Amino acid sequence: MAHAQGAVGGSPLYRLAPDHAAAAILLLLVALLVVRLVRGPGARSRSPLELLLFTLVAGSAAVHAGLAVGDDHGGAANALFALDALLLALVARRVWRGEPVGRLGAAVLLGSIVAYCASALRGDAPDQLGLLTKTAEILALAIVAQRPLGAAPRRLRSAAVGAAVVLLVVGTAASAWIGAFRASAATHDEVAGHHVHGGAVAPPGTVLPVVPERDATAGERQAVTQFVLTARAALARYADPAVAAADGYRVDGMRGIDFHAPNPSYEKDGRVFDPERPETLVYALAPDGRPVLMGALFQMPELGQAGPTIGGPLTVWHAHEQVCFSLVPPALAGLVSPFGMCPLGSIALPRSGEMIHLWLVPGAPVPFGDLDEAWKRAYLAKLVAAD
Repeated sequence: MAHAQGAVGGSPLYRLAPDHAAAAILLLLVALLVVRLVRGPGARSRSPLELLLFTLVAGSAAVHAGLAVGDDHGGAANALFALDALLLALVARRVWRGEPVGRLGAAVLLGSIVAYCASALRGDAPDQLGLLTKTAEILALAIVAQRPLGAAPRRLRSAAVGAAVVLLVVGTAASAWIGAFRASAATHDEVAGHHVHGGAVAPPGTVLPVVPERDATAGERQAVTQFVLTARAALARYADPAVAAADGYRVDGMRGIDFHAPNPSYEKDGRVFDPERPETLVYALAPDGRPVLMGALFQMPELGQAGPTIGGPLTVWHAHEQVCFSLVPPALAGLVSPFGMCPLGSIALPRSGEMIHLWLVPGAPVPFGDLDEAWKRAYLAKLVAAD
């Protein structure tokens, strides 16, 4: 139930994909129908476990039926959605009638879960409706596999089902992560010959802006060139981290090839996109351990405030969403998981202000935007080899 294309904005992983709207509407309608059935006289002979199983399977059938109609995959994929919906509806009907679902129910639910994971691993971007549906199917599968309805559970079967549920939950979350990142990597745009933030599907944690579909004008290119030259001259002194620290940049604990050293006093000083006062410096540790000033990060002081695009498509700002922030010590702790959780001791930040990277190193393939990690490593290796 992943989808192949998203829209400029945040990652589909944290929201409802536009082409899944029909599935969400049908799920709501079926939920209302289930409420009526559960309150009706026919439900009195059903156990709470049977009613829960019926609700879970019927809801999944509704979602797949909506996908068969509204999903943009088309052709064979929509036919498979329709087949899955039909089989799930058959299982739900058996549950409601009090008939055993046994191997048929287990096979249909497991097949639906595995198909979702395979779709995500192939690079289709998952969304919250897909994750909700798979979670419901895993719970339904646990009920079906635990015991035939009305039979006594067995200790060995209980342990096996518990282990399988954990494996399926972890596998679903992992495949969702992989699918979200693969989808964004496959659709990253090349704008005016420069790799920048932009594409059909945003990476998890990143909010993409609308990228102008044109080449930069001569004036915009000149503005970018002048900005880079000014910044290189003004920030050259920060090649020495001690000088940066004296000016308020937090360089302690430097590690890796993408170390961000913020300067809190510059974050709301009223000087926006100033080449002489970036809010953050970006360092990398070369293979021999020396710190190398790679670039700077400029940030807008207020949420929703657009950054100045002096270079048109060459100066594309971005924001971050669904990031986890550790309170002790204050630091980024990662991204919100596909199931909406942060690591223990951290909280989720829904959205950041807009920001943009400037690269100061000679020969950088782009002045602003993303700089490929492989290029960074190659640059640092050449720097060491040259000494």
